[in-house]
Amino acid sequence: MKAFVKKKKILLLIVAALCLLLAACYTVFIQPLLNKDKWIYKESTVEKGTLTAGVTETGSLEFGVTSQKYEVDLSVLDTDDDEDDSEDEDDDTTVKYLKVEEIYAASGERIAEGEALMKFTDDSVEAVKKLLTSAQTQAQVAYAEAESEYNLSVLQAKLQKESDTTSAKYANAIYQYDSQSLANTIKSNQLEAERLTGRKAELQSDYEDAQESLEDAKEAYEKAKAALESAGDNEHVYIPLQSTCLTAKSRYEQAQKQEEQAKQSIADNETQIESLQQEISLATAKKTLNELDVKKTKQTDSLSGENAQVEYDATLESLKEELSEKEEELKDITTQLETFQSFVGEDGILYATGSGIVTEVVYEAGESLSATGNVISYAAAGDMTIKIDVSEEDIISMHVGDSVDIVFSAYEDVPCKGIITSIVTTDTSEESATVSYPVTIAVQGDTQALYGGMTANVTFVTQAKEDVLYISKKAIVEQNGKSYVYVENAFGRKVMQEVETGLSNGVSIEIVSGLSEGDTVYTASRVSNEEELNNSEKEASDSSSIEGQGTGGMSVPDETGNGGMMMPEGMSGGGAGERQGMPSGGMGGRP
Repeated sequence: MKAFVKKKKILLLIVAALCLLLAACYTVFIQPLLNKDKWIYKESTVEKGTLTAGVTETGSLEFGVTSQKYEVDLSVLDTDDDEDDSEDEDDDTTVKYLKVEEIYAASGERIAEGEALMKFTDDSVEAVKKLLTSAQTQAQVAYAEAESEYNLSVLQAKLQKESDTTSAKYANAIYQYDSQSLANTIKSNQLEAERLTGRKAELQSDYEDAQESLEDAKEAYEKAKAALESAGDNEHVYIPLQSTCLTAKSRYEQAQKQEEQAKQSIADNETQIESLQQEISLATAKKTLNELDVKKTKQTDSLSGENAQVEYDATLESLKEELSEKEEELKDITTQLETFQSFVGEDGILYATGSGIVTEVVYEAGESLSATGNVISYAAAGDMTIKIDVSEEDIISMHVGDSVDIVFSAYEDVPCKGIITSIVTTDTSEESATVSYPVTIAVQGDTQALYGGMTANVTFVTQAKEDVLYISKKAIVEQNGKSYVYVENAFGRKVMQEVETGLSNGVSIEIVSGLSEGDTVYTASRVSNEEELNNSEKEASDSSSIEGQGTGGMSVPDETGNGGMMMPEGMSGGGAGERQGMPSGGMGGRP
């Protein structure tokens, strides 16, 4: 029995010693390791494509807010307000207004076009529809009556106007006939006077010719007469001369007659012209007097006709206004009914007309839409802009329509595109020495993951290289004027490999040599305890296809986390795959 007790005590002492030993080992070896910095590696892939660089400015994302409105104004309808006064207000509202049964959307929630937003009670939908349909029927009846009254009144007014304007039409016809008849007479006499006036020159010429013939005949006669007188009693000479003298005398007398006829013709022509001129004067005076008389009659009759037209026009305008008023009432109520049917649809549910983030839901379940206005508002996904101020040195290279690169701080590894939509030409720095101009950029592409107010870095492209290799700039390790990246060797260890870099835009950097498309590079990150290590490893696993972010102000890790670094092959201080300390002239603890 004593031996058993002794063995038991020895066993207890051994167990206690082991516990103390384990505690000491944990304190000395395990706990320091847990408290040490832990390192993880985020992997990314070398990509090939177009790399751009330029001027980068920072701004905030702004949403364009879209609202769906209820635009059925029931307050203008003639509802039966004289019904049972004992009916309470809630019952009255149930009859007259839409009532919300259920809300499906909440502020801050993302909605898609066609998604259900809220449902209205069937009773309220039917009640409002019945109210609008009844009002439409009443408006149709009122319009039909107004149209019938309009047509009848227009016909009566037209008959009255035609009766009043008949005399004016006759007066005008008489005036036109008399005026035309006198005008024709005057025109005929004027033409005849013009013809006779034109003959004056002809008659004068004939008269002058007759005078010349008369002078010639007179001279021949006088010569023949003188010759006959000088012949004396000589019969042989006298008889021929006597015959010649008689012929000359006959010719002379005929010439006298022709001269007198020509003279008379001139006198007769002048007389006819004077007579025609007198007739023209009389006809003109008669025409003037007749016109005055007919005009007077016409004016009297026309005044009556004009008054009839004025009265007709006034009556017609009044009738049109009454008909138009009824027509507008019918159009308004029809539009209200169509708007209502479109709003509630066939199932009494309001659906989203666009997509975005809900910013406001005006109503709650159980409330009624007793007034027109917004029902729900959302930030439209397709209407997202960024406004930034650009300095005068950079604004000259920017134009509306230019493409820009956008990187949001929340999604640094997911680049976006944008388009410059406006540039304000007035500077915003009235009291500052720095002149800048507001520029608005419309965000393009998928914006579903964006929220208003997010910080965005906007790069206005000034340089671009196509078909180049590039990686995240945070994967680059600078040492002694050279650039390195972490890669994994054949043993699964992270080693540094030298690369030659080129163009950088602050986010990505060109790889001129040292890597190939599709190669995997690693970016080191540090955590300070086991919990952070586990979380970081999970995050690294979830984002293994996304470029990682470097961490400044840290020592370069090795595979054991002891602060050493794996050197690339060919570097002094050790071969590939071996742990080495920092070389002299190192980079001061940046990976």
